[in-house]
Amino acid sequence: MIGRDFQKIEWNVGGLELLEPNAFFGDVIILVVSLYFYRRIQKASVFNALWAKFYLCFGISFILGGLGHLLYNYCGLWGKAPSWLMGITATFYVEQAMLSLWINARQKRTLLKISQLKMIVFMVLEIGLLLRLTSNQDPAIGLLIPTLNSILGLGFSLGYLGYYYQRKSHDDFKYFWFGSLVLLPNAVVQGMKINLHPWFDRNDLSHVLLLIGVSIYFVGVKKLSDYIAQMQNMKP
Repeated sequence: MIGRDFQKIEWNVGGLELLEPNAFFGDVIILVVSLYFYRRIQKASVFNALWAKFYLCFGISFILGGLGHLLYNYCGLWGKAPSWLMGITATFYVEQAMLSLWINARQKRTLLKISQLKMIVFMVLEIGLLLRLTSNQDPAIGLLIPTLNSILGLGFSLGYLGYYYQRKSHDDFKYFWFGSLVLLPNAVVQGMKINLHPWFDRNDLSHVLLLIGVSIYFVGVKKLSDYIAQMQNMKP
């Protein structure tokens, strides 16, 4: 089904009227994979430590999102809010990780502060939007600000900086901009509402693309681990 969504799957468990168990199961998988990556990253540099925080926040944001889907009949839009806010935080850690490699110390301090200010601004904007939304509005509206934040933050830090660092220092930075390219079809999937099956809708397809993308990022972090630890001269 393209252009509109299937009717939400209902799941009655012990008298609880739950929704979209397929989305919840997908979010559980993302949590497990993210925690695995979090544990596998050796925090031998500032860069690695920040990427580990990204995977932790990323996983938590999706399990919170799964609960928001599951408990929508009880929590409404505000049940999705923690996931959206945590997603903004996850993007912040990616920005900080990539900016930690910037060579010019003065410029780096400025860029890191801009990243912090950006996170605060988008948090405030998201909370302001949530306060204005009503229960009869499309919940997808609440995703607009976190999505814009991700496009700006990941586009610059993984797209531009990933390509820049690849040219200037190490070829394995290509995994960051390449992983971001894998995520681009998400915009089409979500924007056109491409749903393959009631039990595998656009959100589930988006989850698959996200898993591929963050797995490619993980390969890049692991391959660059020793190189960056030497650069940043930080002991485990």
